[in-house]
Amino acid sequence: MDGLSDANFRDYYENKHAPLASSLLHFEGYERNYINSELNPLYASLGSISIFQYQSMESLDIVSDQMSSSAGDTLRNDEIKFMDVPKNYFVLTESNQLTKQEFDKKIFYPAHDCDDLSLLDSYKGMRKISDNLIVEPNEMVGIAEYGITKEVSVDALEKLTQEHPKAIIASYVA
Repeated sequence: MDGLSDANFRDYYENKHAPLASSLLHFEGYERNYINSELNPLYASLGSISIFQYQSMESLDIVSDQMSSSAGDTLRNDEIKFMDVPKNYFVLTESNQLTKQEFDKKIFYPAHDCDDLSLLDSYKGMRKISDNLIVEPNEMVGIAEYGITKEVSVDALEKLTQEHPKAIIASYVA
């Protein structure tokens, strides 16, 4: 949200909103990936990429029903306290997770064609997590997700962000 620092956004999300959401909804998987606005000038107002994982469409339908109830109203009322709600959007993907390893830092790369899904594969110090293929028709075909390992150099990340300004660097919280 405009005027809210990255640290204040993350603090509110982690200490107020995420616990509230977890108490009201049934999640099979829920993670937050916080955007550093200085590293991601194209996405400075994004705040976070939240990932909700479901094993089936029936599981997603349960949460949809919960969001249509008073629980959803409670969450929406809380969101206006720290999010620029009109900018929120979701993308339904089918993900073939390539690793169970967790990473403190990640890179998300919006892919507009199938070749874009592997554009970052050659960078040392990164491990692909998933291609996150978009289910609904969209201008993107997927969002490649990479974990940043301890072997990555600052020079490699600087080069990556210069060569691929659409890459989104984020800090992960499960």
